[in-house]
Amino acid sequence: MKAFKFLLLFFLLQTILNAQVPYPRIEKLNIEDYLFVQYCDDVAEARKALAAAKTGNELPIRFYTYKANREDTIIKIAARCSIPYDAIITLNRIESMQTEIAGRVLLLPTMPAVYLPDKGLTDIEKLTEALFKKHKTEPLKIKIYGLEENREIFCFPGEIFDGTVRAFFFMPFYRFPLKEAVLTSGFGKRQDPFTGKASYHPGIDLAAPAGSPVMACAGGTIKEVSYSNVYGNYIILSHTDGRASLYGHLSKVYVSLNETVKSGKIIGAVGSTGMSTGPHLHFEIHEQGIPKNPADFVHNKK
Repeated sequence: MKAFKFLLLFFLLQTILNAQVPYPRIEKLNIEDYLFVQYCDDVAEARKALAAAKTGNELPIRFYTYKANREDTIIKIAARCSIPYDAIITLNRIESMQTEIAGRVLLLPTMPAVYLPDKGLTDIEKLTEALFKKHKTEPLKIKIYGLEENREIFCFPGEIFDGTVRAFFFMPFYRFPLKEAVLTSGFGKRQDPFTGKASYHPGIDLAAPAGSPVMACAGGTIKEVSYSNVYGNYIILSHTDGRASLYGHLSKVYVSLNETVKSGKIIGAVGSTGMSTGPHLHFEIHEQGIPKNPADFVHNKK
């Protein structure tokens, strides 16, 4: 048994040196990977320390790394690691359940906890930060040696999200593309404003003053920037969940093809180009190439 442990530690050291990263890299989240087995043992040790009400330097807080694949989700990874997803989310600064993680190297903590930066940047970090500022227990200050930057974080051992933060993390992925607007035409069957005949409307029309900023309803990559007789100047944005959004009748376009944008970024301005009766945004959401009612997806975040 001692020989096995020595061999395990030897391979662990070799892995760290060869990878030239500060934390050991787990290749597979199963017992075929000896580092994953070691990680599970460390998680069990951390949980025992928490149960014994140990604090501060007595707590065995360690970190490993793992590169997520296409089949992985935060929930699946957390379940395999026996760690609350709250810990993985906060440690890796993941904004929402829909954030793309495939190909990303994640830090996996052995200690169930909420990990916060010294200053929150994302919405969920700010919300969690406001909650834990009221926390009576002093957090542990830990230095993280990341793959891109080193940073100090605050660790709240044994803590998880409350209902408000949890609901925010799982909230609808899409936000309203305008700060203020009036819905002038809904999704589906309608009377065509030009011919007066019954027609199919693949999106919604949102009336707003010409020049009003148009925001990306979610993060993604600019798939198309073009002009058509119907949509006028338009943008198609491809999202990380496989869906796409379309923004039509724009007076100005502020992004370029293949550009990556975050949710809320201003990508254009309201106009009346193409077949339009006045300044408005024509907004569509496509799922597997099929137009869907945006009202089923959009979260009106003002």
